[in-house]
Amino acid sequence: MRYQREVLVLLLVAAACSEGPIGPADAAPCADDTGIVSVTVSDAAQPVMAWDPSCAVAMVLIEEEASDQWLVSTDEALWTDPSAANLIAPPVTYGVVPAGAEQTGPPATLVPGVTYEVILYRILPAGSTATCVQRFEQMCLMAVHAFVR
Repeated sequence: MRYQREVLVLLLVAAACSEGPIGPADAAPCADDTGIVSVTVSDAAQPVMAWDPSCAVAMVLIEEEASDQWLVSTDEALWTDPSAANLIAPPVTYGVVPAGAEQTGPPATLVPGVTYEVILYRILPAGSTATCVQRFEQMCLMAVHAFVR
């Protein structure tokens, strides 16, 4: 009986340690000088977006011709502190709100054959030398990547 209890405890510990969705505590921060990143998008009904380097951002936006289709971000009140603001870690599945983020509205239905853009932003630490697509104060536009659903 004692042996069975020890095996059960080991199985429970192993299950608790198994890889699961990345949450805020698991989101690797970008290096201070990380700016422009490379983005990939899966060819699926619910596209999965990933970027390299694989580090946490503050906002993921999907647009069609400058019209927001889906927006997830961390709380803007946290954007003065990069370690509190950059919590969204890849991969991100379209329509699934990542841990530590909130969406502004429900995701629009993506239409096959239509071109969309993934847009990534992160909050930079003070004094960062990151090269960004565009920069506004501490906000770094890291990528604008077109994909066809």
